[in-house]
Amino acid sequence: PMWSLNINEEKKLLILRISDTLTLNELSDILKAIYIENDGKIAFFNRFVDMTDIKAIEIDFDAFSFHINRYRRLIKPDTPVKISLFIPKNYIGGFPHLYKSMLSNDQFKIEISDSLEECAEYLSVDKKLLEDAVK
Repeated sequence: PMWSLNINEEKKLLILRISDTLTLNELSDILKAIYIENDGKIAFFNRFVDMTDIKAIEIDFDAFSFHINRYRRLIKPDTPVKISLFIPKNYIGGFPHLYKSMLSNDQFKIEISDSLEECAEYLSVDKKLLEDAVK
């Protein structure tokens, strides 16, 4: 697939890398991996999403939002899940900002950054962990 998911049990962190093009099928596979596999226990983990290599998102926002919200209804985290979107250069236009404005809520807090340091601080993890992930 054009994406990979690493699970850091100790830090309760998911490291998701998306490469090239994100399609609806890939989004579905990613959501299933997070919410269905492992009995859904990793759905409570914070997320670091490396969007360094992404060139295009081939999903319209309504479909994107519908899918994500359908899966999110499966879990009710006790503390908000933090989602850090790492985008070194702003070449995907406004999509991440739309994502943040529409999909942030009491249970999911989304931040967008072009700095690994900020991502690490937001997720309360060591920057080295994220540096190793984006190599």
